[in-house]
Amino acid sequence: MIEIVKAEEKHMAAIGQLWWEFILFHQDIDPIYTSLEGAIPGFIENHLRHFMESEDGLVLVAVDGTKVVGYSLSEVHRISPGLKREKYGYIDDMAVTASYRRKGIGEKLFADITKWFPSKDINRV
Repeated sequence: MIEIVKAEEKHMAAIGQLWWEFILFHQDIDPIYTSLEGAIPGFIENHLRHFMESEDGLVLVAVDGTKVVGYSLSEVHRISPGLKREKYGYIDDMAVTASYRRKGIGEKLFADITKWFPSKDINRV
């Protein structure tokens, strides 16, 4: 049974591998997504860690037992001062490994994200 949980340090390597699968899938569609070999550590340290350590970030994983089969990165973004809307919700990444797609996992991740945003006083994503 698939469970959606908040990501922990132990999930970071698996999220990195899923991100790489996500990049390879997209580079076949649009070469702008072509990444360099060895990019996973940079993604983990410079992107994923930011979301995991931020009070305004949410990293979820979809797990099947102990196997990470999907993930999402979401964050509260702040708008430049002076605008009526001060902040909004932003979904940076959401991916599910190929063998688990079309099973509602992305919908479950999205549902949990949209429950979290209102807890951060966000009503626009």
